[in-house]
Amino acid sequence: MLRVGCQTYPWKMGHHFGEIPHILDIARDAGFTSLEAEIDMLGPWFNDPKAARDLFSEKHMSLSCLVLHQDWEGCGQTKDEWELTRRALAFLREFPFAKLMVSHHAGGRQRGEGAELEKRRENLMTCMNQAAVEAAEYGIITGFHPNSAANSLFRTKEDYEVMFQMLSGTRIAWVPDVGHMENGGFSALEMMKAHREFICHVHFKDRLRENVWAVMGEGNIDYPAILKWLQEIGYKGWIMVEDESPTAAGNSDAVVRADGAYMMREIAALEE
Repeated sequence: MLRVGCQTYPWKMGHHFGEIPHILDIARDAGFTSLEAEIDMLGPWFNDPKAARDLFSEKHMSLSCLVLHQDWEGCGQTKDEWELTRRALAFLREFPFAKLMVSHHAGGRQRGEGAELEKRRENLMTCMNQAAVEAAEYGIITGFHPNSAANSLFRTKEDYEVMFQMLSGTRIAWVPDVGHMENGGFSALEMMKAHREFICHVHFKDRLRENVWAVMGEGNIDYPAILKWLQEIGYKGWIMVEDESPTAAGNSDAVVRADGAYMMREIAALEE
């Protein structure tokens, strides 16, 4: 049975920072059984991991993953980056089996090209691997989530081939985001098939066209085919829905409910 949860991003679009009790209630009622949280969305709960653990337990929800965004532009983590990394790991230690997901804050900086791009990629991998090595000491798996912003260091099919070469020498696994890969101009399913050994966690988001996101089932990505493949290979990790559709900004709860209904229908269809 495929396991499905949701990401906190729809509520981030609606500026519901720190509203974790409400977020957990809506996610659970939508049919999801786990939450993936960004640190800023946790609000004060990030500062009290034990209370957060008790809250998740009370709501009968698990934490699948904690998202750690950092700049990671230097040849090693800065003092501030190390501090946030270690706080994230301290939080995760209260949640057995939850993963650490690392991603890159591109900000307003252009991605560069040639030697500049190569150096930025090397620095990013070095810093993320420092976090992953420390996470591994506590039995925590780390996965990298690339995105499709114009200034992303890993956006196109060619970028991803470079990325996999770099990941192979680290403690970092891969978090494929189906929407971002399709937005980068290539088949997410084919890329996942080609590099399934790196996959530790999966993100779904639907899409109408370049940079135009949709509520699950309202875009043009063939999610039934992707779900069928994940089932066929016996995928045991989490599938997390990370809705970025414009509708989420105005009504985050309704979007998550719609996403949940879509996912429950599609998974039920696989079992028929």
